[in-house]
Amino acid sequence: MPIRNVPDHALARIVHVASDAILCVDAAQTVCFCNDGASRMFGYAPEEVLGQPLSMLIPARFHGAHARHVNTFGAGDSAARRMGERSPIFGVRQSGEEFAAEAAIIHVETEEGPLFAVVMRDVSERRRSEIVAQRALSDAQTALRDRDDLLGIVSHDLRNPVNAVKMLAATLLRMPTDAAAATLPPNAVEHATVMLEAATQMDALIQDLLDVTRLERGQLRLVREPEAIGVLMATMADILAPSAVARGVLLETEIEAGLPAVEIDHDRIAQVLSNLVGNAIKFTASGGSVRMRAARGAEGVIVSVQDTGVGISTEDLPYVFDRFWQSKRTNRSGAGLGLAIANGIVRAHGGTLVLDSVLGQGTVATIALPARR
Repeated sequence: MPIRNVPDHALARIVHVASDAILCVDAAQTVCFCNDGASRMFGYAPEEVLGQPLSMLIPARFHGAHARHVNTFGAGDSAARRMGERSPIFGVRQSGEEFAAEAAIIHVETEEGPLFAVVMRDVSERRRSEIVAQRALSDAQTALRDRDDLLGIVSHDLRNPVNAVKMLAATLLRMPTDAAAATLPPNAVEHATVMLEAATQMDALIQDLLDVTRLERGQLRLVREPEAIGVLMATMADILAPSAVARGVLLETEIEAGLPAVEIDHDRIAQVLSNLVGNAIKFTASGGSVRMRAARGAEGVIVSVQDTGVGISTEDLPYVFDRFWQSKRTNRSGAGLGLAIANGIVRAHGGTLVLDSVLGQGTVATIALPARR
């Protein structure tokens, strides 16, 4: 199909209606062409610009530098510069308002001498939006740092009084309660028990706050050693068995033979299992079951915790690892940090933690840990 030539008068009309500003100047940097886009951008009628020095459209502080740039460009080897190949330039409107613009420039030799054509695009609104976004991002980052600093300081400073309460409550509970000794009244025993339980819960919350702050800062310290995951799982099953019995839940453990060793921080992975199994027991009704299972995976060991509990809705699943998030199924007794911390610990080991759940049918938490290298 033959290519049709576009008449000059049609090209002129196309150039005039372009939304970008198009200006042409001669060697003396006098404006010899101005399209409608330039008129709208600068606020001048074409007849007010034609024949005038280009400097009337440039802030005074850039006059000298701009003239040198044009002369250097005209004398150089490059015939054109596209938008984005140079830093933003600045124009000035008839009202005196300065604005940022991107520009493409071309140098053409004509019979009447050199001609410079420039296509300008007003980016002032975009730059303002970028500045606002950068400021908002900077403010958000500062707020996050301040919050984490505050959490760290408060958590650290709270531990001393909380530990004092725990110690004193435990001391009271060790006092004799029989009639022959200096007795501790029965109601005092009850109160001391509540105090110890509350202080223990507070200590766990403080530890969660400290852990999540370390995770976000990449400061979680791991002491990794080769370990058989089955031994750790058996230990955790023994520790968590009383909780399962109290809830009327069957806790089972299944460990595949011949599993490779994993290089883990014993206490941290124990913390992960305690959280996952504890949640499974908590949300499984009496008569239900929780199963811990370890099997060989493609790159190491797969540990799963499966329960027959209430499950998690499809709407809630995307948020389970968010900090401070809690499902509506909870009684909001914690801070909503357990799963976020568990996920962070597993990721710090180079592994993954995934939760799959069906509302009313149960949940499966799957941990993939790489084998010892």
